[in-house]
Amino acid sequence: MLRIFLYNLAFAVFAVFYFPVFLVKLRQAEDPAALWRERRGIFPVSWAEKFRGKKVVWLHAVSVGEVMAVEKFLQEWQEASQEYDFVLTTVTPTGQRIARKLASEKVHVCYFPFDLTVVVRRFLEVFNPVCLLLVETEIWPNLLMEAGRRGIPVGIINARLSERSLKRYRTFSWVFKPLWERVNFVLAQTFEDAERFCRLGVLNEAVREMGNMKFDQVGWVDPGAVDVAGLRKVWGCEPQDHVWIAGSTHPGEEIILTEVFAALRSRFPALKMILAPRHIERAAALLKQSNRFSFKTVLSTQRKEGDVFDILVLNQLGILRNLYQIADLVFMGGSLIPHGGQNPIEPARFEKAILHGPHVFNFQKIYRELDRDGGALEVSAQDELSSAAAEILTNENRRHEMGRKAFQIINRLRGASKRQAGWILTFLKGRPSRERIRLNGQSQELLSAVGGGQTR
Repeated sequence: MLRIFLYNLAFAVFAVFYFPVFLVKLRQAEDPAALWRERRGIFPVSWAEKFRGKKVVWLHAVSVGEVMAVEKFLQEWQEASQEYDFVLTTVTPTGQRIARKLASEKVHVCYFPFDLTVVVRRFLEVFNPVCLLLVETEIWPNLLMEAGRRGIPVGIINARLSERSLKRYRTFSWVFKPLWERVNFVLAQTFEDAERFCRLGVLNEAVREMGNMKFDQVGWVDPGAVDVAGLRKVWGCEPQDHVWIAGSTHPGEEIILTEVFAALRSRFPALKMILAPRHIERAAALLKQSNRFSFKTVLSTQRKEGDVFDILVLNQLGILRNLYQIADLVFMGGSLIPHGGQNPIEPARFEKAILHGPHVFNFQKIYRELDRDGGALEVSAQDELSSAAAEILTNENRRHEMGRKAFQIINRLRGASKRQAGWILTFLKGRPSRERIRLNGQSQELLSAVGGGQTR
């Protein structure tokens, strides 16, 4: 009881500082009333009736990237079994907008509840899930404690854990160790991720290396089947133009990228840059920043057919993933600063040459393979970025070869969505109804029996 009190107290303190951010999120939401209501665990009575007697799996994907990663996972699960309904939750309004596109008769979308015991209990009373799946690494103390109390198995899917996060969790091990004991299984993206979860104290028998579901993102197409010329024309790019896309950028990077773009324009007068900030609410500020360089800069929502631009700033969701098709060169953001990098899968699936900075610890395995096999190139400073971009833009054969290798690398890493969905289905079918299975004795035998993936 003391531990639960402290967890609730910690969240209450956090909420005081988070409140201004939450107000911003409310303004961004398409339905602020629903966000406020659902985050408090309040739903119409009809919702409880709708889910009564159903086998509900609660799938939590905090924001856009996680939601996109589980789209194929949901498809694979439902192709294998129609026995379960899903409740898909997000924290951010942007994630909620993407999640609602996945809503169906079997997939129900709402906001994630505040991590207060009373709120979590209200939420669980409505949905009464048979399993809780957290995408990547979402640890909420009161949720995990309450799930354990109710005998709801908890799994972390597509799990990843950086060395920096490992050190942070271990620094506060007295807080987190009881929570890791509430986790029934971890399906990790890489061998390194699996090792780190074991070092945190998750039982070896509970951790399996399963691959990264983001390699399976829906929308995978044959690059040769795309009308790139037509798409370039739609976006105001002529056949002779070079198009440089800087994807998912963060504060501190855009000024470097704009300065490099300015230097490159002297050698490539037809060069255009498409700047896609990770958080689109920063687009207006980036517009002003680019205008200081005397470039013709427009926001994607304000661009009209026939408009000519030097820099296009994306301020729309769901555009970038397919816009990579028109690029001659891609820079992946979050990597020139110590953020950890952004996912390079989307440009790689369209056979694009990729540049990135040195800080890619969030996607270490894929960048390591891309760099090693020639599908991407790391640059550590502004001058390196400028010279590498110039060399690749000059050499068309180099661009195509890098893109081809990038595609081959990510293509061979696909299939994690099916593996993880199948493993969890087997786990649930072999589990006594509504009785929590602890990972010792009998549960270890169960984990060995279900197979699939590599046990750590």
